[in-house]
Amino acid sequence: MSNQSGARPGLKLGRLNEMTLIMPLKPGGAERLRKKLGPDKFPGSWALDRVGTVHDLRYVIFDNDTRLLFASTYDGDWDAYINDFVAKIPDEIEAVFGEVQDFRGIRSPNIKDDIVKYQISSLYFYSAYPNASVRDVRKALKVKGGLDVILDEATS
Repeated sequence: MSNQSGARPGLKLGRLNEMTLIMPLKPGGAERLRKKLGPDKFPGSWALDRVGTVHDLRYVIFDNDTRLLFASTYDGDWDAYINDFVAKIPDEIEAVFGEVQDFRGIRSPNIKDDIVKYQISSLYFYSAYPNASVRDVRKALKVKGGLDVILDEATS
């Protein structure tokens, strides 16, 4: 478990990285986020699947509705991860991070500096499969599905 090379915060384990952001919310931002992120409201996994490197992601509102925690585990390079959010799901990111104080927008030329301002490294980072990318897991599940069909037919 080590820090990523260079200036980017976050721990690295095998091929995986963690990202933790703690950000102040705009007044009323927590209430608006609850409406946007409630069950069956946020686009969810189908949007995040477009990024293709996200293992998990969560948002938590805390400190009497004044702060937002964003925590994620992802494959690969920090800069590439942020570039993917900008290129592949900018509207979804705007919907959430638009409730953060001083957020200048996902398309801002300063977005990476804005993110680093709120990013902290975890004290500890664990993954059961630190060398398996999202793509590796998806491929393995397809193989398993195919084998399950063959084995089910053989035992019928």
